[in-house]
Amino acid sequence: MHRFAFPLLMMLMPRFLPKLLKYGLLVWRLIFDRRVNIILRALVPLALVYVIIPTDGVKDGIPVLGRFDDIIVSGMAVLILVKLAPQYIVNEHLGIQPANNRPEEQDPKNVVDGSARDVDD
Repeated sequence: MHRFAFPLLMMLMPRFLPKLLKYGLLVWRLIFDRRVNIILRALVPLALVYVIIPTDGVKDGIPVLGRFDDIIVSGMAVLILVKLAPQYIVNEHLGIQPANNRPEEQDPKNVVDGSARDVDD
């Protein structure tokens, strides 16, 4: 089984490693950002404690099933943190600029500049 998994992993690593590093950095920044709720920020460290402590739901002595619960708990903690954190904070840490809905930004040819003044009768 290892003969097939390792070459496949090496082929996929250049494709997924940058995304994985970017996502890991996002999670790291969200954990230490005080604008995110403290309960959300505590999920990932608590999931890591769950992975480290040997007494959990499924015993780690079982070769395959022992690590699945750890992976599921860790993945769910990261997913909940990223999805429930305020979107503008996630976008800020990812470097995504907010979209401008101004007509001048979208199509400057169709914008007519003008001026107005009030005339009292």
